[in-house]
Amino acid sequence: MVTLPSDKEAFIAHYDQSKDRLPGSSLAWLNETRAKNIALFSDIGLPSAKTELWKFTSLNPLKKQVFSAPEASELAANDELPRLIDSTSSVRLVFIDGNYSEALSDSSLPTGLTMESLATVLENGNRDLDQARLTRPRAEEQPFVALNTALMADGYILSIAKDVSLEKTIEILHLGSSKAESTHHTRNIISVGSGSKATIIEHNADHGENVYFSNAATDISVDENATLHHYRVQESNKSAFLISSTEVEVGKGATYDSFLLNTGARLARSEINVSLAAENSACHLNGTYMGTDDQHCDITTRVDHKTPHTTCDEVIKGVLAGSARGVFQGKIIVHEQAQKTVGNQSHRAMLLSDRAEVDVKPELEIFADDVICSHGCTSGQIDEDALFYLRSRGLSQEQAQSLLVNAFLADAVEAVQNEDLKDLFLVRISDWLENNPNKPA
Repeated sequence: MVTLPSDKEAFIAHYDQSKDRLPGSSLAWLNETRAKNIALFSDIGLPSAKTELWKFTSLNPLKKQVFSAPEASELAANDELPRLIDSTSSVRLVFIDGNYSEALSDSSLPTGLTMESLATVLENGNRDLDQARLTRPRAEEQPFVALNTALMADGYILSIAKDVSLEKTIEILHLGSSKAESTHHTRNIISVGSGSKATIIEHNADHGENVYFSNAATDISVDENATLHHYRVQESNKSAFLISSTEVEVGKGATYDSFLLNTGARLARSEINVSLAAENSACHLNGTYMGTDDQHCDITTRVDHKTPHTTCDEVIKGVLAGSARGVFQGKIIVHEQAQKTVGNQSHRAMLLSDRAEVDVKPELEIFADDVICSHGCTSGQIDEDALFYLRSRGLSQEQAQSLLVNAFLADAVEAVQNEDLKDLFLVRISDWLENNPNKPA
């Protein structure tokens, strides 16, 4: 078994050893793409404190780990798997250690929805694959996307036809198996046809408490007058390392609605870059994060308003206990031609420990003169007056704190339009408060 210390040279060596065995190794354009991206990664290297977008997130804990080269994993069909939504109202796709499991996934898909495994498509040399979705250039401060492109082995390609309204939610389970110290690089593509509506919820969970490294990249297009509700529940174990990058292009009159609930992983970084590329396009980037012990959660977003009459609303709230650290970096760019833009951004954090820390970097770059834009960031400890009041009404310290934290996070959850999923997120928040061993006494 090849072991991989998580430094630049090791990842490059892994590429050299596995490039002829990766899916699609017979495709000349793909080999060229992989080679260009590993060269780009070699030039950039792993981010450090000198990298502007990474100055608040240290990769030293990741660099101390040694990972094994990814291998196909499978669980028995009768193994109990976590499921967020009842099977009668959802379709579930299962990935184990980054590999698609057909046996554990639902075989019957709603009309208008197609799903293919990226590994299968590449192995078959599918000519219908939009190569640009795998080869489009990314910013230099995204070396993990370059690494993902070089090493991508599997993922999903989801396509929703025009004028389709999916009644069932698409649930995608990303499961870490009991195999220790694995690493995988999944690549995903989502296409929502014009006039269509769909809800996708992705769930990161684990079988066990093993260390692993997941590096995912997702490309999303939401066509004219379409709506995509894209929700994510990240509750991997506290030894895992998760880095994800999502690129979204929103068409005319279309809406991308995103919500992240983050409670897991030793280090989790979520990057979302949205291009509002046509008039009346909109996005909602909302989320909550909770951390304890030495967990680190980084949410980094960028929204480009490229045309007139575009809208962005962003509400992120975090609660940190123990020695946890949170990072929020949000950038809104209003280009010169993007008049009548509305862009609002808000981040608030509650610190339950004097050892917890949050770093924020809100940015507005406005090159148009007829816009409505705002941003605000606050952080502080729990309201002692409110706590005292609740205690005086007969609640215990723990009950009072839980009530205040629930109320604090509820604002961000209220943005979720699906009532069932809203309730699911609120239950997950309550569960975290109940199970968190480091909440203050």
